[in-house]
Amino acid sequence: MRRPWLLLAGLATACGSAWLWTHPGDLRLQVDPRSREVALILPREAQGLRTSAVVRRALAELTAPEERAALRERLAMPSAQAAERVTVGFLPGQAPALAEDTPEVAAGGKVIPGLARVQLSGVPHGYLLVHADPAQGLLEAAARRRWLGRALVEAGAQAQAATIAVGESADGAFLVATIAFAYRTGDEAEAALRLLTEKHGDFDALGFAARPGTDRITRQTKLLVVRLDVETDLVLQALGRR
Repeated sequence: MRRPWLLLAGLATACGSAWLWTHPGDLRLQVDPRSREVALILPREAQGLRTSAVVRRALAELTAPEERAALRERLAMPSAQAAERVTVGFLPGQAPALAEDTPEVAAGGKVIPGLARVQLSGVPHGYLLVHADPAQGLLEAAARRRWLGRALVEAGAQAQAATIAVGESADGAFLVATIAFAYRTGDEAEAALRLLTEKHGDFDALGFAARPGTDRITRQTKLLVVRLDVETDLVLQALGRR
């Protein structure tokens, strides 16, 4: 039986031309700039969503095994649930640093490309943003836990950074996520797109928006953005065991 995370209702490149015309400022979060991964959680947006609790619990997989229970407890505390914004910084070899109601800072902190704002607003009821620079640690966790299919992990292997935005469909039937891989060059981005599509040999089978120009946009932006729509019941089944 195929793993639940491989049963995708849809998979589509989202490198739309609108991204070329949007130039939001960098997102600066008040966390240690040495953080390899950083998460921004919007608890109020997450209220009432079927997937939010198990997805937030899954964040603990980005830290050492001995730190996971403590992070899950902190994320489940009433103060964290009621906060407007929660940030988590993951530093290798250290306990994750969690802060509640942290404002965006004008200087210092961890800098995330401004397109992350667009990415989070582009998913329905977006409540979680995870940025990894370098992308390797996030991809290793995703591969180990089988959150992503092998082809997608391979396509992101050469990425310099990865950003994941998570939300949920209005009817609660699907977890909706976009994964943006940022590459050093347009050639690398285009090669990753080619690898992902040729791996299966069929755009339509994956639900790709395979209109002419997809590869050109990917080359120009140096980004490969993939959208996943996963049935909520499958998410609860896969993550509920953790």
